[in-house]
Amino acid sequence: MKAVVVEDEILIREGLCKLMKKMFPEIIVTSTAGNGREGLSCIERDTPDLVITDIRMPVMDGLEMIAKMQEAGIFPKIIVLTAYSEFSYAQQAVKLGVNDYIIKPVEVREFVRTIRKMQNLHEQEQKRTPDTMGNLENIVSGILYGTSVLEKEMESFLDKKYGIAGDTPLIELLMYMGEEFENDRKRKRNEMCRILQDKEVKYALVDMEYDKVILALIYGYSSKREIERWYQNQILFQNRGSIKQKISYGMIEVAGPGKIREGYHNLLPYMDWNIVLGADVLISYPHIADVQSEICIYPVELENQVKTAVCMGENEKVKEIIGKFHRYFLNGHVYSPKEIKESCVRFQWSVLNIAKEVGCIDYKKIDQKKLLDSIMNARTEGELEKTFEELLCYINVSGEETGAVSLAVRKARSMIHEFYADGITLSEIAGRLNLTQEYLGTQFHREIGENFSAYIRNYRMAKAKELLIGTQLKQYEISEKVGYTDAKYFARVFKECVGMSPAEYRKSNR
Repeated sequence: MKAVVVEDEILIREGLCKLMKKMFPEIIVTSTAGNGREGLSCIERDTPDLVITDIRMPVMDGLEMIAKMQEAGIFPKIIVLTAYSEFSYAQQAVKLGVNDYIIKPVEVREFVRTIRKMQNLHEQEQKRTPDTMGNLENIVSGILYGTSVLEKEMESFLDKKYGIAGDTPLIELLMYMGEEFENDRKRKRNEMCRILQDKEVKYALVDMEYDKVILALIYGYSSKREIERWYQNQILFQNRGSIKQKISYGMIEVAGPGKIREGYHNLLPYMDWNIVLGADVLISYPHIADVQSEICIYPVELENQVKTAVCMGENEKVKEIIGKFHRYFLNGHVYSPKEIKESCVRFQWSVLNIAKEVGCIDYKKIDQKKLLDSIMNARTEGELEKTFEELLCYINVSGEETGAVSLAVRKARSMIHEFYADGITLSEIAGRLNLTQEYLGTQFHREIGENFSAYIRNYRMAKAKELLIGTQLKQYEISEKVGYTDAKYFARVFKECVGMSPAEYRKSNR
């Protein structure tokens, strides 16, 4: 693959290039640019397979550059770089067909995962592009993935073989399957074929693996409205019963094969309206764009209630309030799905932050981007609800200490667990909590049963034991990792607490 990197901050730009060279030597960065105008010139010259671009840049921003690139008929894989504060721009970028985004500051693990995803997608597309495009499904697939340019020869071929001229009306019917895609797509394809054959229309089916969508391109019909009404009835028939559906449907009509890709990317972002309207409704574009949504007022009182419940260790109460929050937006009112998702992000982040404060969560184990993606990419109510279930899995709320341990002491203990390796002191923690050192020390001893210095020493020793048994690190390295700058002093403290030296402990436990 060939790649172009467009980023106005030179340190980030050079850092990304070095990382690409080290982790992906098979991907060649052909050129770099500091703004969208320079980037566009590089892209037009190099026609890369992959573009990594910032959104906010001088002269020409990333969104304008992407739009102009696509106007020129260039459709590489695109990854945008964005900050949390610029997330609305990332959402706009998705509508332009961007494949993925990375939150700044860039984490190596997340960067590597995203590039590998692009490589896999590139490989899938290469397999889908045979030398001769004699099959309608292959042609439509190539148009959708941007690997085929609709030239006069292909237009003539489509007209002669399939009766699809440059302005022939075409319906794109999308079946979004989410996590059911891999396991159930074969059965759903067969089901869709049977339904369309009953209607006696011509069609081609394409699997859009990346978006977890099966697309049916329908042609040779007499009326779009008739197809729309008929398929709506099919959805109602399939969704009968009380089971919450994980599949949603959308429809758009375009004029000719040259508009297939544009139509798909116009419709796909609106598929999340199923969250509001339910899986029984066929999302029809452009009608869905005219839906008038009501003002979505964020339920601050529920956020405050869940914070209190987390602090008090009331596990069942936490679950109850999270359930109330989810149902708050499903009360028959028509809210914008974008606003619902943004409210969910705010609520879940507030829960995570208070859980971190009181020490009932391992914050380092949370994949924040994955959680954010799950919320913002949800297209059904079931998918959105699942994000709340995942949130509960992260939190270990226990009522055992309710009433016994105050919020201040729980916060202090949480800070010890997070900053023990940095040599944090009682004075520093008291300062952060706006308490006097004497008061916090007294409360800590009264509620925990041991004084601050003994607690942090024992916690460091426990971490040292884990490193001695589970790693090959040298003694001085372990000493630094658990907050001791002097390895000899660490060894002396360890022996006093454990009854043997670090080396003896390591030997006896292997």
